Amino acid sequence: MRNSLLAVTVVLQACGGGSSTPKMVDAASNVPAMITISGTASSRGIGSTTPVPGLTVAAYKSSDMSTVIVMTTTDANGNYSLVVPTNGAPLDGYLKATGSGYVDTYLYPPAPLTADFSDASVNMLTSSTYSLVFTLSQVTQTPGTGLIALEVMDSTMTTVAGATVSTNPAGTYRYNGSSGTPDKTSTSTQSDGIAYVLNVPAGSVTVSAAMSGATFKSHAVASVAGAFTTTIISE
Repeated sequence: MRNSLLAVTVVLQACGGGSSTPKMVDAASNVPAMITISGTASSRGIGSTTPVPGLTVAAYKSSDMSTVIVMTTTDANGNYSLVVPTNGAPLDGYLKATGSGYVDTYLYPPAPLTADFSDASVNMLTSSTYSLVFTLSQVTQTPGTGLIALEVMDSTMTTVAGATVSTNPAGTYRYNGSSGTPDKTSTSTQSDGIAYVLNVPAGSVTVSAAMSGATFKSHAVASVAGAFTTTIISE
């Protein structure tokens, strides 16, 4: 959401090899021993984007949410860089960003990674902005559940209008309206491709998208109570 309430996803562009699209699993690829993940952390709100220094950004394997692989701290301009070992295999993991005054944020790519990427945006919400998403969505927050934000994209990593999302287990689905904020009356993604899943039960969640004439790849993320999870769903 470039001009909407939140820019919520890990933006997987400017990836390895100079490509403008993410480098995902490819059986023919030689996965390097180390993958560099870098980007900028920003505080997001209505009409505002502010770099956030001093955040902790840590990488984890999807199979082990308790062990940090590597971690770093954002600099004065909100920038960070992580060098993550792969052992020569596609990197199936996620980032977790934490900082005083912000809800924890979990960032998942749409598939395991096989190369560097240098534009992994960390989009942070204050507690008040987190609550505002529920207020604008006209949804009462349920204790013990999480919030997931999705960006639906096609094979060229262009955002998709007219898609619907679903999760297993289910939550309450919302999409941005013309004002760029969650709107109860919207029934599918707008040109920004953004969808929200509110009150998602804590635990592993499969995220999916659908639209006539397109086939999107489902994948798993984690919903964490009181936290913010972001990801892309792509063709």
